[in-house]
Amino acid sequence: MFTFLRSWSAGKLFASWIAYWVVLIAVGLGPAIAAIWRVSRAAGEKGSVALSFGDGVFSLKAINAGATVYSGSIHVLPLTLLVAGPPLLIWLAWFSSRSKRDTPDLVGR
Repeated sequence: MFTFLRSWSAGKLFASWIAYWVVLIAVGLGPAIAAIWRVSRAAGEKGSVALSFGDGVFSLKAINAGATVYSGSIHVLPLTLLVAGPPLLIWLAWFSSRSKRDTPDLVGR
């Protein structure tokens, strides 16, 4: 099923995790990063950015000149599944596609 993973080295596996996390940050936090950039670079206007955690929810709010520019939140469980789930599934698929040895290594030889 995942025969292409058979040829992957551990380095390629780790690189796939890094690529996944970069895409996740770009897609998931892209609008927030853009809003924070605008708020922090607004000339002559007062702005603020607040990240809070309560009741198992991370909330981010960016305000510029009294108007909410960005507001978003995510619960801890979906965040954990997004961050750790796909890399773990990739590792499981990679591990299961590795060739099995017929004989174990002998210790002491």
